[in-house]
Amino acid sequence: MIVDPTGTDAASRSRSLARVGARGLGGSMLGALLVPAYVLAVVAAPLTSRPTRTVVGWEARRLTWVDGARRPDAPRGGQALGFVGVRAGLGLLAGAVLCLIALGLVVACSVVVGATTGGPVSAFDAEPGQVSFATIGWFVLPGVVLLFLAGSGLAGIARLDVAAWQTFARPGADELEATVSRLTVTLADVVTAVDAERRRIERDIHDGVQQRVVALSILLARADRATDLAESQELRRRARAETQHVLDDLRDVSWRIHPTALERDGLGVALEALRDRTSLPVDLRVPTTARFPASVEAAAYFVVSEAITNVMKHAAASTATVSVDDDDGLLRVVVEDDGVGGADPSGPGLSGIAARVAAADGAFHLTSPRGGPTTLEVDLPCA
Repeated sequence: MIVDPTGTDAASRSRSLARVGARGLGGSMLGALLVPAYVLAVVAAPLTSRPTRTVVGWEARRLTWVDGARRPDAPRGGQALGFVGVRAGLGLLAGAVLCLIALGLVVACSVVVGATTGGPVSAFDAEPGQVSFATIGWFVLPGVVLLFLAGSGLAGIARLDVAAWQTFARPGADELEATVSRLTVTLADVVTAVDAERRRIERDIHDGVQQRVVALSILLARADRATDLAESQELRRRARAETQHVLDDLRDVSWRIHPTALERDGLGVALEALRDRTSLPVDLRVPTTARFPASVEAAAYFVVSEAITNVMKHAAASTATVSVDDDDGLLRVVVEDDGVGGADPSGPGLSGIAARVAAADGAFHLTSPRGGPTTLEVDLPCA
């Protein structure tokens, strides 16, 4: 049997167009139904920006469902409010077109039923039996043309939806300038933080692993020179124990760099392992088991690891709490402790956290009054 690839591709394209058209119609209906939410977001904008962010998130998912294209860049600030206002107008327009289509279908059905049963047709102001199929035929062509125009209008509104998103998601000149300035500062901070981390790793290896390796070599040399069998066996036993200490130190250093469990099992499992390896009691709250982009999980793990290290070194705390949650496209990390407070954001630990968060385009907030408690909040965008 010979298969015509051209025909197969044409059929596939037809099904794809039909699916996109059906989803476009469904998306237009959904957009019309969400008009009250758009209006509410615009009205509530002077008080809080949360409704605006929520509506923008809905729109991103709705448009992605319609055409299948992901939209990682979303309108922000005043542009988000402008987008919601434009989308409210487009939703009202789509609702009006859908109402006209529904009205036309109702009229068409009533006319056909009246002509078939001989009943009255209110659309023509006709008595029972006065409207025939021949009379209806004169209105078929105009009705089809009007239906085509209404469908074209919905398609145009769908294209305007996409165009509005692209227009308002595009950053303005001021925002681009601020972003460039922020990234320039962030780059310098990241380089400084990386250098500090490199020096810390070098110090850990020199003061920990290297010293143990030297001790191990001395034990093995003494075991080789020992003439007494019992003494030689004891030295070799101590050498095996020292080997285990070397492996433990290497494992600790590698965990501080990048734990393998983070890539294999996700952020929750990696944080559980970090809690189990920490002497300070940590209450870990990770209600979500969802996976996030690797860069986001790595940044979140670094934030928690460095924050817990700072708590153990400087806060004199008895307990700490780590909360991780997915909040409308943001991975929110909160680290709290009951220590003495007074944390300095310009210190090497906290400034390194701030630089890592800024490099991920996240938000960093620290509250640490004298006497405590200290609360560190970080929001990392997942898109």
